Amino acid sequence: MEETITQAKAEFLRAKEQLLRSLATTPDDKLNWSPATSARTPLQLAAHAASAVSGIVRMLNGEPFPYAGTGEFDAKMRLAEQEYTTREQVLALMEHNSAQYLTWIDALSPEQISSTITIPFGPMPMAVGVTLPADHINYHAAQLNYLQTICGDLDWHMGS
Repeated sequence: MEETITQAKAEFLRAKEQLLRSLATTPDDKLNWSPATSARTPLQLAAHAASAVSGIVRMLNGEPFPYAGTGEFDAKMRLAEQEYTTREQVLALMEHNSAQYLTWIDALSPEQISSTITIPFGPMPMAVGVTLPADHINYHAAQLNYLQTICGDLDWHMGS
């Protein structure tokens, strides 16, 4: 159990760092740009990833999915993401929700980590569920990196 939690936390922190590095290397004039009206901006991508950490923790705690479907959920998320208009707001959201996740995962009992939970997508071992926040952040960090290439930024931004 301890190794599962240690690995999940380490991957979460790596994913968070990648997203924040990608956001930090996004030029100011591109923070609110998107390639299409249906695409999220870099700030919206980062806000979405940060917001979802809290939602995923609630889901893993067994809270029911409060929306009629993914379309309604996406519409609500996109509306909420529009409130984030600065890097500082997104960073604060990520720090707050990251602390929530890290506190939550540290409090899991051996019984909880070895249990199977039911999420809106079906049954899942909790040992897999604890990796969902990092996976989700990684998906959106990749999208943010791709937006940077669309803008002509071909630097990998590997350093701090």
